[in-house]
Amino acid sequence: MSRGSLHKIAWLCSLLLLLALAGCSAKGPGVKADVVFEPEAIDKAPALSNEELACLRSTGEIDRNLPPLAMKDVTKQYKYYLRQGRKHMQASVLRSEKYLPYAKKVFGKRGMPEDLAYLAIVESGYRTDAKSHAGAVGAWQFIPGTGKNFGLHQDGWTDERMDIYEATEAAADYLRKLYTKFRDWPTAIAAYNAGEGKMQRAMQGLGAKNFFEVREHNAKLPYDLQLREETKQYVPRFIAVSKIMRNLEALNFKTKGQQEVSVTRLNAKPGTDLKALSHALHIPWGDFCKLNRHQKAPITSVKQVTYVYVPSDKAEDGANHLANQHQGQYKGWQVCTINNGGQSWHKLENYYHIPQEKLRALNPGCSLKTGELVYLPTNRVLADSGSSKSTVMSLRREAKAQGCKVKTHILQDGETLYAVARRFGTSFTELMRYNQIADPAHLPTGMVLKIPSYHNETRLAQAGTREPAQGSSQGSLGQRKASYYVVQEKDNLWAIARRKRVTVEDLKRWNHVDERNLKTGTKLTVYAD
Repeated sequence: MSRGSLHKIAWLCSLLLLLALAGCSAKGPGVKADVVFEPEAIDKAPALSNEELACLRSTGEIDRNLPPLAMKDVTKQYKYYLRQGRKHMQASVLRSEKYLPYAKKVFGKRGMPEDLAYLAIVESGYRTDAKSHAGAVGAWQFIPGTGKNFGLHQDGWTDERMDIYEATEAAADYLRKLYTKFRDWPTAIAAYNAGEGKMQRAMQGLGAKNFFEVREHNAKLPYDLQLREETKQYVPRFIAVSKIMRNLEALNFKTKGQQEVSVTRLNAKPGTDLKALSHALHIPWGDFCKLNRHQKAPITSVKQVTYVYVPSDKAEDGANHLANQHQGQYKGWQVCTINNGGQSWHKLENYYHIPQEKLRALNPGCSLKTGELVYLPTNRVLADSGSSKSTVMSLRREAKAQGCKVKTHILQDGETLYAVARRFGTSFTELMRYNQIADPAHLPTGMVLKIPSYHNETRLAQAGTREPAQGSSQGSLGQRKASYYVVQEKDNLWAIARRKRVTVEDLKRWNHVDERNLKTGTKLTVYAD
């Protein structure tokens, strides 16, 4: 073999060895899917220009005096966003323009570095509707528990984690709390990603003073205490993004020069029709939804006053419309969970006597699958509109067609489905099925219930109806066997009653308890037939 051939083989072996070593630094499992960081690709990217190096050396309050090892990671992230990740970075720049002025004011008025406003770019690219597999929502990616801890209300009607203004205030409060605890901004930022408990345990495990010391010696920790690769790159990524955002023009990123969105916050009565509001203000529905991501349905909560955002130049018209809005239009509507896959819009239309087009419009994107949330009226709406008589007649016609007789019962204040089942000698499950009830824990007073009574025992057995209870729930306790139940965490009287096949009223009467004084560990007496 010639000497030239030997040189070629040696050169190829060296190249393969370098590629193998580069492959050892592949991205960790915790890196977010929309940030595909590939160190080996960065190493092959063109070197930084003098202009880019000057921007990299620029510093703010958070990124000055970084240790040399930290700058190595920052440089890699910086090159990524200028090269392979430039498209993602450009989109984030344009998306953030209309929110950054507000975010910087929020941090500034608390005496915090304004660069913290760029953290939402790392979290979500300033997508106000962003959702993660871990349940984090909004531009600042709050999980439910942390969101509630910092005042972001969440229920079936609203989710303030998607309100960019409320969520930014909450993020500032959370970061200030973390800084107060760790006394170092990079460490506080790492804790925002990993959780303050995780960060504290890692520091204690190494006796480290800050994030960068933990980052350097992370491998020395037991596996369960180590910071994830995502967190190890999270702070360098934020610093790299901050350097870019402070030098957009020099780095040739495009901006639209969008002004801060000027909006006015208006209170909305329970059950406000938001589509009617957007129509009255001549705002396309899609644009209105972008301003009000926190509103989960085309109507506001029927339980309490909430708020909406409208462009400031339309605030007066919006206030006038809301003042004259008919509050009772959606009185009695509720959030329900689909508990079986047999529902259809046609069935709901027939049951509620409301056109399915309207039901669909109030539930955009809902396919009525098991577990989905759906906004529906209750029978109190039918009773208030004078249609309870027609409802009862239609129920009787339906029962006759099915070969069974039907009685009707109007639910009284405080009465439960279990109590009704015991009274009429049927089963809780049968009442649920026959009345298409999605959530038996929140039935309104005045609801018209249909009580089936089949002609023959075969149909009775097929329906799963149990034998009628002997005597009422007020009967003699001497003929019943007493048992005991210890209240568990997150228990409630309705769940206990269902489990023990008794009524909530019985539990209250036997034990002198109600939901307000029901405590974990309480021993309840239960009398069974």
